[in-house]
Amino acid sequence: MCGIFCTFTEQNCSQCLLLENHKLCCKAINNRGPDFQRTISLNVNDLHFIFAVSVLWLQGKNLTEQPVQTNNGTFMYNGDIFDYTKEICEFDPSESDTLTLMRFIESEGIYQALSVCNGPFSFIYLDTQSCKLHFGRDHFGRRSLLIGKLDNMFIITSSAKRKSNWEFIELPPLGIFSYDINAKMFELTAWEKKSENFEQKLKEVESFLNSNINLKDQHNEKQKINFRLPYKEELNIFEQIKSKDFESNIRFLFSLEQWFSKVTLLERLLREAVRKRVHIQPKECSSCIFKKECHHALTGVLFSGGIDCAILAFLCDKFSSKERPIDLINVAFSKTNNYNTPDRETGLSTLEELKELCPDRKWNFVEINISEDKLNEKRNQVIADLIYPLNTVLDDSLGCALWFAARGENSTYRSTCRVLLVGMGADELFGGYKKHRKALKTEGWLGLFKSLEDDWQNLPHRNLARDDRVVSDHGRQLRTPYLDENVVNFVRNLNCWERTYPADDVLQGFGEKILLRCLAYKLGFRKAAFLKKRALQFGSRIANSKENARDISPRLVLS
Repeated sequence: MCGIFCTFTEQNCSQCLLLENHKLCCKAINNRGPDFQRTISLNVNDLHFIFAVSVLWLQGKNLTEQPVQTNNGTFMYNGDIFDYTKEICEFDPSESDTLTLMRFIESEGIYQALSVCNGPFSFIYLDTQSCKLHFGRDHFGRRSLLIGKLDNMFIITSSAKRKSNWEFIELPPLGIFSYDINAKMFELTAWEKKSENFEQKLKEVESFLNSNINLKDQHNEKQKINFRLPYKEELNIFEQIKSKDFESNIRFLFSLEQWFSKVTLLERLLREAVRKRVHIQPKECSSCIFKKECHHALTGVLFSGGIDCAILAFLCDKFSSKERPIDLINVAFSKTNNYNTPDRETGLSTLEELKELCPDRKWNFVEINISEDKLNEKRNQVIADLIYPLNTVLDDSLGCALWFAARGENSTYRSTCRVLLVGMGADELFGGYKKHRKALKTEGWLGLFKSLEDDWQNLPHRNLARDDRVVSDHGRQLRTPYLDENVVNFVRNLNCWERTYPADDVLQGFGEKILLRCLAYKLGFRKAAFLKKRALQFGSRIANSKENARDISPRLVLS
């Protein structure tokens, strides 16, 4: 993982202005990569560039210094390659993904190289042969990249800082953006499958830049998931699961080969997604990175005790050395020093289930207790800048909760993990929100389908980049197994009633996210499998229920 930064302007402008631009983002960039930092300056035709990068070493036998420079260009990469969509070469996790990708770029071209890589990324690449600056994010938008503009200066960066004369937006993950140095114009080569809100997001970027963007390869299709109404016989099985005895309901579903096969396939895909995200990292923790021996925790799980994180913790155990503990990080907020929050209670309950299911594992249950004074202090000092350019009450609550959780520190322990597994994407994929129940009730199956699609299309623009920024500030990497390409492709091609059944005649805690609940039960969870959905901001008690989540948070506004 890395922090990447680029600023550029015409050479007749003072280079001191570019250095000030770098200073604006320098601390946030360096925090993302504690293992290595570098800054370089370049001139291309009549433009002057400053590139800065910080590196958190996670792939390859040795740390790869960035920017990577060759005769063809300068490359900065913040991402992971977990595998390839095509048999272009044998995947070798011991090799630097950055160097591997750079070779692909020079042999196949930037678009072809990035299109076959599975894993999250953002990147900046100055191609001196074509005189173009390329930059962008992966199709799901799992890594942050912002673009800022002031007069004739530009900044492209992983994180920025609130400042009155600069304005930034999150670059939407539409494809590969390019700036043609000779023509002084922006271009976009869209990813193969466009999102449904592609045109809207492109117009937002054009409006921000006050410039038209030349769209290349406009033949690309939209990523369309077809909807059909369920057949009567497909819904008949749900008539048998209206009992209050959840376990008998699941045993009935497991007796149906077609249903059980879906649960089994989901388990296989999630196991592989977790395996890759646990295995692909150095064998030394953040405290021992340059030592020869380490037995500390390498991997942590953001742990509320709900089914999403319970499944991740269980699978993490299967691919982690028994000599190492796994950190289960549980965050709570209080104005009165009472930290017995709903998430603390479910976290401790599910911890007991994990101990029974994985008796040979040492689990570090890390209780993070945050007072109102500490919350306000760190929000003003650091977190508000990381959340920026987002600014709602919901961004405030979730961003702060995740920042303190990712810090993983209390009075007696500081997490040593370099990788933090989180359950992001599970509610969007498996239908875990209350609005999904409302959509089914008021608009039927088509309404539920549209609600799930809207949530999926908006996920990159609402959560993922913000969460990447706040977690990475601690030199840890956010990894999201539910957003693995193979998991996503499987789940999104299921009919919506095969993912979730939030009907009023099925009790809450069972019908919603029904497929994932079945998997949790199959793995051995008898309590966590039936816990009702509870959002992080409410389970940790950071949120004020009297505030509207969509309103601008006055606590994030620069005074």
